[in-house]
Amino acid sequence: MSFQRPVWVYRMNVFAKVVCSLVLMLSSAVALAEAPDVVMGANTVDLEKAKTLFDDGAVFIDVRDAQSWSLGHIQGAVNLDFNASEFAVLYISKELDRATPIVFYTSSPLNVSSAMASFFASNWGYSNVYYFRDGFYSWMAADLPVELKMAGRSVQVDSVIQ
Repeated sequence: MSFQRPVWVYRMNVFAKVVCSLVLMLSSAVALAEAPDVVMGANTVDLEKAKTLFDDGAVFIDVRDAQSWSLGHIQGAVNLDFNASEFAVLYISKELDRATPIVFYTSSPLNVSSAMASFFASNWGYSNVYYFRDGFYSWMAADLPVELKMAGRSVQVDSVIQ
């Protein structure tokens, strides 16, 4: 005697497979999404404008994790990991004037943390918020001032070139 499954069981299996496929496709699309071009309350800056802000003494805040920051970052940048509680220091900080120009960046436009950090900072009352969407890799590729950690030691790029 053979057991026949009802037709609805087969239909449910097909439905489940379709739903799982859609979920996988959507999660893949989200994973590949780029950071937005514009952040409400912040000024999006390109490499040239970021360099001008750097030369004018703006505070650069790297919102990547501490390990990424320690391997290399824009010279003089402060690390406040957006995904850690330390980022909240901007909310409660009394030392940093809310009118001070601050530039948020991550590694590249494939990371949305700098966009989110820019948004939060502007909502917390910071009035000169800049969103450097292109990030650290474009800064480094343009041969602008960076601090790198090579072979377990910190190295200034100028000393490597000499």
